Amino acid sequence: MLKMNNLVIFFCVSFILSFFFLILFRRVCLRFNLCKKNKESPFIGGLCFSLVFVISYSLYNAASLVNLLPQIIWVLLFSFLLLVVEFIDDLKEFPLKIRVIIQIIFIFLFLLYGKKIQIYFLPSWINYLLSFLWIMGLTNAFNLLDIGDGLCGGVSLIASLAFFTVAIINGDLLMAGLFVTLSGAVFAFVLFNLPPARVFMGNSGSHFLGFLFATLSMYGDYATLKNPLPLILPLLILAFPIIDTIYLIISRIKKGIAPLRKSDDHIFLRMLSLGYNIKKSLLSIYLVNFLWGLSGIFIIFGFSPLFLITLVLAILFTLKIIIRSAPSH
Repeated sequence: MLKMNNLVIFFCVSFILSFFFLILFRRVCLRFNLCKKNKESPFIGGLCFSLVFVISYSLYNAASLVNLLPQIIWVLLFSFLLLVVEFIDDLKEFPLKIRVIIQIIFIFLFLLYGKKIQIYFLPSWINYLLSFLWIMGLTNAFNLLDIGDGLCGGVSLIASLAFFTVAIINGDLLMAGLFVTLSGAVFAFVLFNLPPARVFMGNSGSHFLGFLFATLSMYGDYATLKNPLPLILPLLILAFPIIDTIYLIISRIKKGIAPLRKSDDHIFLRMLSLGYNIKKSLLSIYLVNFLWGLSGIFIIFGFSPLFLITLVLAILFTLKIIIRSAPSH
């Protein structure tokens, strides 16, 4: 069994490889004017940290001798198929209807073999529908969140570290390896993506992360018969992307805009439009995600004071930034 210091080593390996890939790919893109829109920084961040994630996890898997389940291979396969499709979207910009149709077919095919949500008192077709909505919702939630320097990357890093901590507590080496290598790769990207961003993740990176979090979160054995409460653990760790998306959809419906179309109704963009400093706004959202992540970690131990404190703080700080970003009438 791998010790904690070995996991730290793989985090560092993933971070260093991602840092190197980002420097290399960025220089190539700038040199040959590739993968850029409107003379902005290149959107190859998602491609870089995704490739590094697979390389680093393969090394981890070989070193730890953990049996890689066929269904995890299925997740990784579909994650990269989605990465490729969305990278083409970054280059060509598919119409919204085409993008939605591709996602529906893609998730349907994934669920033919991939693990589904299993709520035992519900019929199988409802569990299938919930699984479909969970994957579709989170995949697009992370894409919708990618609207500011450092935002989606930072939120993803915090969520990944929270899931890694949960895996360590549960002694789940498979999930620990997945999330520690993902964390290292995304951390390097965040350093390049903080304002002013030198690299963007693109639709490919945000959809990859959303799909990965959605599918991997269904694999963890969080609850027990004595403590069923951790069933909601993924909802807690991923609460902010979910809340931001719901807030966005409601705002757009009120304006008569399609939920997946672009607009400035994001919590983060509202804060900036009201004159709040971009770095302080980012830190506020990072803090909220950190609190939600802690509440997800502490729920493993049941209905404890630490869980209640972090949950209440997460709710209060979330309400604070929503109120702060609300348009004045």
